[in-house]
Amino acid sequence: MSRMAMMRLFASVVLAALGAGMAAAPGYGQESAEKIATDVANDLANRRLAAVVARFTPDLSKRLPLPVLDKIWSSVLQQGGAVRELAPARVVQASSAGAMVIVPITLERLTLDVKVNVANGMVAALFLAPSEAPAQTWNAPAYVAPAKFTNVAVTVGAAPTALGGTLSLPKTADKVPAVVLIHGSGATDRDEAVGGIRPFRDIAEGLASRGVAALRYDKRTKAYPPDQFPQLYPRSFTVREETMDDALAAVALLAQRPEIDARRIVIVGHSLGATLAPRIAEGRNDIAAVVILAGATRPLPLILVEQTEYLLALNGPADDVARQRIEAMKREAARAMAAKPGDVGPPILGIPPGYWADLNAYDPAATAARLSLPLLILQGGRDYQVTAENLKRFKTALAGHPNVTIREFPSLNHLFVSGEGISRPEEYQRPGHIDAAVIETLAGFVSSLPK
Repeated sequence: MSRMAMMRLFASVVLAALGAGMAAAPGYGQESAEKIATDVANDLANRRLAAVVARFTPDLSKRLPLPVLDKIWSSVLQQGGAVRELAPARVVQASSAGAMVIVPITLERLTLDVKVNVANGMVAALFLAPSEAPAQTWNAPAYVAPAKFTNVAVTVGAAPTALGGTLSLPKTADKVPAVVLIHGSGATDRDEAVGGIRPFRDIAEGLASRGVAALRYDKRTKAYPPDQFPQLYPRSFTVREETMDDALAAVALLAQRPEIDARRIVIVGHSLGATLAPRIAEGRNDIAAVVILAGATRPLPLILVEQTEYLLALNGPADDVARQRIEAMKREAARAMAAKPGDVGPPILGIPPGYWADLNAYDPAATAARLSLPLLILQGGRDYQVTAENLKRFKTALAGHPNVTIREFPSLNHLFVSGEGISRPEEYQRPGHIDAAVIETLAGFVSSLPK
């Protein structure tokens, strides 16, 4: 379910957010900060990790020791391939406390930003994120009819965590059904943009072209990165603050809109959002139905292990280094699965123990089985991130439930884009669109809900 820990945690391998917020230290000049950040990126690119750690403040050295950094950077290279080039550093935040500098690094299969918080000549925070370079141009797929809807800017939630969003509204005088699109893991934008693909924009405008309104919004960890806004997140940060509270705020927003039929508001979750959708809907009377797109039912740490094994296998039989990485991931996964409420300590796979403890107590399939409202589950046959093994648990738990519809699409990947052969991470970088059959299935399901 997404590709980054705290950025796209369950989608592929862990890239991981590293470090905390801006350090309170005397001012440091932009030019020197840029040089330090560039040197750090160069050292990463050339695997001089000891040199990177040598620049850390004592606090960051404790939170991000050399073995942990080595494990994270190895995961980056597994997913992205060899480093191709570094772009010029740019300062995005500067004050008397220090400077935040971004150095984009292009790998074979992805581009990421190395973000370096420089304070008093040292690295106070370091983390990796999807590149913030200008997005590729999105061209509407054939199933989108712009003349049939309008996009309206909205705000989800309230200060201090208000989120920008877009409501795609069909052009009609009648009240229409609506969906809330719930992101996969990681700091994703309202389109859930991945490389050359905009899954949520495809869904939103495809549905709006068929008489169904759709609300998409920037994820809280995108709008308010935890490292920059630690005051907005509790120490026991869980998926409730990351995803669930904002999804319910989006449902409430739709219910207040005069254009929306409040009796037909549906939540549509993808990846982590799909995994959490039954939990979000349970006990609610303001949600009419649930759609699960590639939802996991098995322990997420185990899924991360499987993803690591899959990605390494793409390069041929595992060598000693690959086997060591797999064993290291298995050890971390075991730690995550053993986390219990109240546990404290160093992050596990880049995430606090409490986050894992919360997920360990949640069973998506069992929760879905307790729902009486209509439930639609869709699965791509080429999905290596949330495989069909997860769908089997849904099928077992929901067998005989008349409120459930399950559909499989053999040629689709985790983003529900069509392809051939085994799925590989680099296919996400190519422009593509949600398959038209998925749009039609979603539109038919939502439109059939009783008025």
